[in-house]
Amino acid sequence: MALVCDGWKDLLPKTEQRYFVVDGIPRAASGDAPAIIHECAKRLRSRFYSVDVVQRTDGKLRVVEIGDGQVSDLLGWTPEQFARMLSAFNLRPFR
Repeated sequence: MALVCDGWKDLLPKTEQRYFVVDGIPRAASGDAPAIIHECAKRLRSRFYSVDVVQRTDGKLRVVEIGDGQVSDLLGWTPEQFARMLSAFNLRPFR
C-alpha cells in the first residue's frame, strides 16, 4: 500500500461525505456507497473505519481521509442511523 500525493486538486465546497466500512462492508447514511468506497473496502483489511470523500470540480470523487472510525462528528449521519448501522453487524473476529 502507498500514500500518493498527486498535486493540487480543485474540490467542490460542501461536498464532503462520510462512509463507514464494517467487516469489509461499505455503509452509507443513505443509498449505496460509491464505487471508490467499495474499492477501499476491498483493499483495506480493518474491521471498522471511516472514509471521507469530496467531489472534485471534474465530478470525480476523491478520498480525503481514512480514519479509525473514532470521528469527531457523524458528517451526514444521524446518531440513530449510526447506531442502526453498527447494530446490524455481528462484530466477530476478522479473518
